[in-house]
Amino acid sequence: MRLSIRLLMSVAALSCFASASHAVDDIPTFDLAPYLSGIAPAGMAGPTPPSASANAERAERASSAGEKQSAINGTTYAVVAPTYNSPTGTLSYLRLFNGANGPSNFTITIVGSPTGKTYGTANIQVGRSASPQYSLTQILQNANVAVVNGAGVLTGGDTSFSLYIQDPDTLSGYQHVTYNAASAFFENVSVCNSLLNQTVSSNSSSAVLMNVHTSKISDYPSQIELHNFWNAAVTYRLTAVDSTTGVVISAMNLATAPNASYAIPFTSMQTTLNFQPSASQFHVNLIVTDPSGAPPYIMLGQSIVNSQLAANISMSTACAVNNSSGSYAGGPGLNGY
Repeated sequence: MRLSIRLLMSVAALSCFASASHAVDDIPTFDLAPYLSGIAPAGMAGPTPPSASANAERAERASSAGEKQSAINGTTYAVVAPTYNSPTGTLSYLRLFNGANGPSNFTITIVGSPTGKTYGTANIQVGRSASPQYSLTQILQNANVAVVNGAGVLTGGDTSFSLYIQDPDTLSGYQHVTYNAASAFFENVSVCNSLLNQTVSSNSSSAVLMNVHTSKISDYPSQIELHNFWNAAVTYRLTAVDSTTGVVISAMNLATAPNASYAIPFTSMQTTLNFQPSASQFHVNLIVTDPSGAPPYIMLGQSIVNSQLAANISMSTACAVNNSSGSYAGGPGLNGY
């Protein structure tokens, strides 16, 4: 029955996606076979992401709790906390993703913990499909917060900064990562109320991976994990985008088997994409789309290999700034990819 629905969707969308289908035929297909890491039993359904719940009760409690006048009602923000403020130890980095079809403006309010004092507000514009990375130090400087020796100056008994993010665009997102200069340990510490791919997949036939490491970060190579949970073969289109600029690099096809899992070093994808990163191209965004207009029936993730520690670290989690209904509205791929 679901297969019939999918076929009907594809036929109905034929004229709308004719140009996209033509583009798929004109781009190379990546050979997934060497990277097959597992096949689930045929017909096994994929998981359904949870819908984001309303925070009305929590907001009501906050409004009646008698906080200090300077405190911020965080229910209207995406909050990153705690952050790490040591350039010689562990330092926080924020990656801001813009899924809109034009520039997007992020507002980041710097809040002290535990006082709730507002230190300042950073305003950062991000280009279409880009996800530039900013250190906590850069964000504090943008907000005119005092910085000494690379660390933000905390006052009044505060021990850390929290970042309160707003962006009016539906498809805005972020990722919080940390790096320890002493141990060389790199980690994704994102904690989300709503996941970025819930929002992206609710508004397009795409899923996104942010800030995949190119071969220019050889000490921390990225591996892409993809699972097609549809009970039929699906050819997806993968578009690589420069994370800093949002400029499209190249595209290729991914011909997936039903219920199959793949683990693919991104350096292998670079070859099919005919992509040789420049000296400054450390990250790319990957947009994986079903050109038929059907929902992306995939689990999509990435891990990095920490060569110094001989460990794999999951980098899959990315957060949406705004909560998503989680229900698929249909339509083309993100920004036409």
